[in-house]
Order: sequence, then structure tokens, then C-alpha cells
Amino acid sequence: MKFLSDQKNPLSLAVSLSMVVLLYFAILHLADILAFIRSMFNLLLPFIVGFAIAFLISPLMYWFENKALKKQNLTPRTKRKIAAIVSFLSAIIIFGSFIAVIVPQVLSSIARLSILLPDYVSSAQQFLTQWFLSLNLMEEVLTLLIDTGNELLKNLAQITRDIIPAILNFSWTLVSVLVRVVIGLIVSLYILFDKERFALQFRKLTYAIFPKKQAERLFEISRLTARMFNSFIIGKTIDSIIVGIICYIVMLIFGWPYPVLISLIIGVTNMIPVFGPFIGAVPALFLLFIVEPSSALWFLLFIILLQQIDGNIIGPIILQDSMGLPSLWIMFAIIIGGGFFGLLGMFLGVPVFAVIYVIIKELVSQRLKDKQIEC
Repeated sequence: MKFLSDQKNPLSLAVSLSMVVLLYFAILHLADILAFIRSMFNLLLPFIVGFAIAFLISPLMYWFENKALKKQNLTPRTKRKIAAIVSFLSAIIIFGSFIAVIVPQVLSSIARLSILLPDYVSSAQQFLTQWFLSLNLMEEVLTLLIDTGNELLKNLAQITRDIIPAILNFSWTLVSVLVRVVIGLIVSLYILFDKERFALQFRKLTYAIFPKKQAERLFEISRLTARMFNSFIIGKTIDSIIVGIICYIVMLIFGWPYPVLISLIIGVTNMIPVFGPFIGAVPALFLLFIVEPSSALWFLLFIILLQQIDGNIIGPIILQDSMGLPSLWIMFAIIIGGGFFGLLGMFLGVPVFAVIYVIIKELVSQRLKDKQIEC
């Protein structure tokens, strides 16, 4: 074979063949590999949670350390421990208060909805029938619309009946996960205490494995990634909380039903860029329609107005174009991330792609500069 005879480096050929064999066995045992990855993820979940919490709390800790404790006559290590503990407790109090206020009301709303759902569906069917009759349509068209509307409501109601037990069951499953989360909280506290030491160990390991130039490039990428994720996650969280609060206040003013549950849906789904408002509006509208049909249209108009205010005023003020991505690439990141990793991928796809976008942009600029090409 000419391909084999042209190989001047037997080691390269052996490595290539080994990679092909490994790839073949990986594809052959893909299910087992994915199961192993899932089991490892569950095993390492406390540490993943710990690193994530430490990452999010770090800005608050640095503020306490460099601002609030700046004039205190304390050793750097003592300042770090005090700042870490205060930041940690502040985050727990804020998050715990939110959970204590919101979760009981949400669970109560879901339980009430599950009991009253048949009555809500019946009322919605009567509303649709009367509305279709008021249109004075042909009898055949009228019958088709009424049958279609009733069938659609029945299907949606059945979906709701299936979802509600799943939500309640998930809330109990969540309790079993809390043990790992508590361990993650403890891990995050240790990380905050010795953040610089872990960073130094990572730097040493990176310099030991990679050439100096590549190692420094990796450090630049890690700093870029941290900045992107920090800006996006914190900014989007604040933005979504504001949107949820506005939705709750307006629903209270107009007396629309289930304000806590619907506002929570709107706020949480708003974390997903571009498509989040539409994802949250669909179940919220359906819920309002079956409970109080006359409110659904006004709520839809309010949601459209709210998302315009968020997209043009609130979001830009908070996020300040921190991603630096054109709208087309934001949609691309959301679609690809959602296709591979679901809702979490839709949320994290934007900062991940923003990092890739910046790296590729810098590489292209450098290559063009080397070739002395101006575009």
C-alpha cells in the first residue's frame, strides 16, 4: 500500500492507528462511556457545586476584603477568612430567604392547581364555545373550531396533569440532592480560604505540562472565560430577578391569578437569552387561559411590553454588551447549546461561545497581520 510505504515515521503511524482503534472502541461502547461519565459527574457533584459557588461568591469576597476590611489592622489571611465567611453567610441568607418565601407559595399554587384543574378546563371550554358562537360563523366551521378547541384544551390539561406530579416528585428528589449541595457549600468555603494557593498549584502544573508560551496563553483564556461567565451569569441573574419582580407587581395590581408561580416561570426562563421569554410565556399563558381566560390576552400584551423594556432598557444597562457577540452568533450559540445540553446548554452556550468567538477573532487577526493583509 502506497500510504504505508510513504510513512517515514513508524511512531507517528503507530499513534495514528492506536487513535483509530480507540475511536472505534469508543463508538462501539458509547453507551457505557456515557453511563460512566454520568456516574462520575454524580460522584463529583459536590466539588462541581463547590467550585461554582466559590466562583460566584468571589467578587463579593474581594469587595469585603479590599473595601470593608481595608483599614482594619489584620493579617491578609485573617482578612481573607473573615471576608470569605461573611460573603458565604450573606449568600446563604439571601438565597435561603428567597427559597423560604418562594418555594412554599409555588408548591401551594401547584397543589391548588392540580385540584382545581378539571373545573378550570371546563370553564375555559365554555369560554371558547361562547366566543366561537359570537363570531356568527358557518355551522360546519363553528363545529370544527369548537371540537378543535376542546380537544386542544383536553390535551394541554393532560400534559399539565402529567407535569404537576413530576414537579412535586422533583421537589422531593431535590431534597436528596441537598446533601451533596451542603457538601459543595463546605468545599466552596475551603476554596475561598485558599483560592490563591489553588491558583498557584494550577499555574505550576500548567507550566510543568506545557511550554511557557502555551501556558501563558492558557492563563489568558482562563481569565477571559472567568470574566465572561462572571459578567453574564451575575448580570443575567440580576436582570431576571428584576423582570420577575416587575411581573409579580403588575399581576398583583391587576389581580391576575397565581402571581408567584407565573412570575417565577417568567423570571427563571428569562435567564435564557432571546428564546427565554417565549419559553416562559407559553406555559404562563396557558395557565392563565384555563384559570381566567379574559386575563390571558392582557397578560400577553403585558409580557410583550415587558420583554421590550427588558431587551432595550434593563438588559443593556445591566449586561452592557458584556459578551460582545452579534445577535446572529448569540442565536447560533443558544440553538447549538440547547441541542446538545437542553436548557442548561441554552443558558451557558452564550458565554462559552463568546470565549470561542474572542479566541478565533484574535487568531484570525494575528494571521492576517502576519500575512500583511488588511480587511
